Amino acid sequence: MNWSSKLRTYLSESIPGHVLGLFRIIFGCFMAYEMVDYIQIDLVTNAFVLPKIQLEYFEFIKPLPAGVLQAMLYTMLACTVLIVLGVLFRPACFVFASLYLYFFLLDKGIFNNHLYLFILLAFVLGFTHANRFLSLPNLWRKPVTADLMVHRWEIFILQLHFAIVYFYGGLAKINPEWLLHFQPVKHMIEVYPDNGPLAGWLKLGFQPALAVYGGLVFDLAVPFLLWWKRTRLWTLLPLLYFHISNSLTFNDIGIFPFIMMATTAIFFEVNELPVLRNLAKRKHKNIELLESPASAKRILVVYITFQLLFPFRGLFLPNPVNWTMIANRFSWRMKSQSREITEMVFTIQDGPTGQKMPVDINTFINTMQINVVGNDVAAVVSVAKGLARLGREQGMADPLVHASIKVSWNGRPAANTVDPAVELSKIVVNPFEKLDWVMPVPAVK
Repeated sequence: MNWSSKLRTYLSESIPGHVLGLFRIIFGCFMAYEMVDYIQIDLVTNAFVLPKIQLEYFEFIKPLPAGVLQAMLYTMLACTVLIVLGVLFRPACFVFASLYLYFFLLDKGIFNNHLYLFILLAFVLGFTHANRFLSLPNLWRKPVTADLMVHRWEIFILQLHFAIVYFYGGLAKINPEWLLHFQPVKHMIEVYPDNGPLAGWLKLGFQPALAVYGGLVFDLAVPFLLWWKRTRLWTLLPLLYFHISNSLTFNDIGIFPFIMMATTAIFFEVNELPVLRNLAKRKHKNIELLESPASAKRILVVYITFQLLFPFRGLFLPNPVNWTMIANRFSWRMKSQSREITEMVFTIQDGPTGQKMPVDINTFINTMQINVVGNDVAAVVSVAKGLARLGREQGMADPLVHASIKVSWNGRPAANTVDPAVELSKIVVNPFEKLDWVMPVPAVK
């Protein structure tokens, strides 16, 4: 039997699905918390109403009126409640994932790897039978007379998403910056506050090497250690240390460490989890295997193939990913580089008159967008196009936009990311071509 046959046999095995129900409850609760947070911070106003320029992925995806966007957030919150309860489960998953994706694609400023992961998990969860376990509808049904079973692939496909996050995050670290220069870890430790909760530990001299090589080994190994039953339990301690320390070190990762710790339950079998062990002991004479349509399986095969291949696109593009951020998103390249913006000056010039006017960029974009502009050269062009559009609305015949954006990349001296002499508003960013208007990667000190 070859490996593909063994894989098909493994994925087709019938196993108890209570872990799916537990995962559904944990995931739904975290997503409900996230939606409440979005409502409390007034995400709609701050991200889509106040900014005069949007950093779009696609020109045809525009923000709807603020009232509609607010209604969407409350709809997403309602969907999370339905997911937790297992009521109207599949529609709730797909509506939640679709609306979340819409918000996600409105502006690059709200991108974060873990938000992308949440969307993917909600989408995939909708293809499983997670609502048949530990759900409210179970209380309405007649007494159970058969043990419900699912094919192993329903659990494996969720495990695979977490494995991709870890493993691809490790692959992104296999580069000279990480392995030889200890960057960006070294710089992150240097700028970590002396009064921070981990300062005494992080400031020890051996920490950069430990974090660099320990982090790399952890990312690459942890999926396989969790999949292997003999090492699964022993992996929990380093996993908890990894995520708790990340939570205390970084202020931009929100609930990500906590949901990664909690949802590790998806790697455990029913009889390994005390909360589910008693359910596994209840045996009935009959077994009911929950099947999925063949069309759903085909969709998931195409989807997983895309998820496995798409993150590698940066290897085939002519521009350095870490410097330009072209192909950095949707590739699980977490904390693979650091930047400090030291200068961000946009200038708009009236073509016919030659009159130049400095731009207070803070009046046009928000803090999250400013951070993106300092990282992503394509976002610089988006801002330039937005300023040119606003200039034409103010009566300029041919507005020309230039930018001087300097960043300290991986602790190196500040350098321009784009050529200040190049007019940016008429540039078309083609990731398949060398971006001649982007400045070279700064040399090591």
